[in-house]
Amino acid sequence: MNSKQLRNSLNVFIVGLACSLALTVSAQPLATQKQDSSIITEQVEAQIIERLKKARPQLTFSELSLSPMAGVYQIKINGQLAFVSKDGSHLIAGEMYAVQDGDLVNLQERERQEAELAYAPERAKMIKTISKDDMVIYSPKGEVKGYVNVFTDIDCGFCRRLHSTLPAMLAKGIEVRYLAFPRAGVDSKSAQKLATVWCSKEPQDLMTRFKEGEDVPLSTCKGNPVADQYMLGQQVGVTGTPAIVLESGRIIPGAVSPEFLAKEMGI
Repeated sequence: MNSKQLRNSLNVFIVGLACSLALTVSAQPLATQKQDSSIITEQVEAQIIERLKKARPQLTFSELSLSPMAGVYQIKINGQLAFVSKDGSHLIAGEMYAVQDGDLVNLQERERQEAELAYAPERAKMIKTISKDDMVIYSPKGEVKGYVNVFTDIDCGFCRRLHSTLPAMLAKGIEVRYLAFPRAGVDSKSAQKLATVWCSKEPQDLMTRFKEGEDVPLSTCKGNPVADQYMLGQQVGVTGTPAIVLESGRIIPGAVSPEFLAKEMGI
């Protein structure tokens, strides 16, 4: 459930922050306000969660803890960060910002980034279980300075855009390792196209032909890894394509430029 769906489910009327500028999450630690000396006991937590469950029993409430704002606790609702008053009578499911000199820090976004950073090593470990023989790999002719794993879909416009920058990525020494992620599912025509690529004797050439919009005859084979890679993508948190996974396990979504990618890889 995304935050918009959560707000609809809770019927919470949220006053939005009107801002025409895109805000980024600051790496600077927050100067949090001091909470009062009260401690969240198991009894207090149980009372608040019980009250919330009476309002929306279908939701999961967990991890009640102090927030940076005095008089407000933070809580996870279906795994997403929200805020609740100390008596459980008011719930804030919108975005909360910490006000700093020259910056506004989105607390929910910071939470998401911290969770992503914590999970990245496990994601990298899971992807390393995939044999390179089961990937479609494009390697630079010269020195390989680093590699990325890319969950891709044949019919995804942004995937095609990223693929069009392949020569520039290879020129920068970036090896591109493709994994299959048919967004429409394993029974879709996109999945059949991916399977055709993986079953080909020249998968790199066929991938490019598909990505360039060529009408290539479908020819799948048994034992292709498309379904397994699609399942892996879901397990590691892929929600859209292209999903670029760095060696560290960190995900970079979308068709980013080779220059941006090289910078993020430190090459």
